[in-house]
Amino acid sequence: MQKILVRTSLLLVCVMVYSHVSYAAMLATRGEEADNGTFQTESSGVSSSNQGMCEQGERGLPGRDGLPGRDGRDGLIGPKGDAGPTGSIGPRGLTGEKGEPASTTKVAFSVTRKTSLKFKETRKIPFESAFANIGNRFNLASGTFTAPVSGFYYIVINIHKRADAPNAPFVFLKHNGKLVLSVDECCGDDPYDTASNSVVLKLNQGDDLWLELVEGRMFSVTVNKESTFSGFLLYEM
Repeated sequence: MQKILVRTSLLLVCVMVYSHVSYAAMLATRGEEADNGTFQTESSGVSSSNQGMCEQGERGLPGRDGLPGRDGRDGLIGPKGDAGPTGSIGPRGLTGEKGEPASTTKVAFSVTRKTSLKFKETRKIPFESAFANIGNRFNLASGTFTAPVSGFYYIVINIHKRADAPNAPFVFLKHNGKLVLSVDECCGDDPYDTASNSVVLKLNQGDDLWLELVEGRMFSVTVNKESTFSGFLLYEM
């Protein structure tokens, strides 16, 4: 600390001496008289006596690093660059595991009657002819379809009312003896009319489906085969 103060004092003295010398030179230029010689002598004396004091000192130690400056603001987003070249085709992927074989079972039926029916009690409706019986799983005599495989089946029923029929048809769709739905053409003044219903059913292998005619109602048909019972396998499960 003392060394720093001494060096600072010597520096101040040197500055003052050079300032006086410069001022005396200026006065000499302007033609000042007596003070010029005296001042030059004094200045010369001071300069000669302090010559050693104004010599350059030793180099000081480096100062500490300053604090880092603030981050600059983000620049504007540049324009979109051109699309790069299309990459090469990648390597072929691994072969997947072998899937299960698709179902090859084909099941479908569509049956009808040519003559009308009327029962004193609720009974199964037998059928007389088949438009299709793929898989041969529909028994015409008993009016029963037996599912050959487990899966989902689409079933549709159409019934017709004749103008000369004493009453309208009313039938039930039964699955293993349990009621699934019904079709009833009971009302209206139309001499001829048709009613229908359909459903998607889950059947297990060996399950039975059939139609029942409600007692006292007439399943009315003609040779034109207006009433049908149909179904087919959507997919196995």
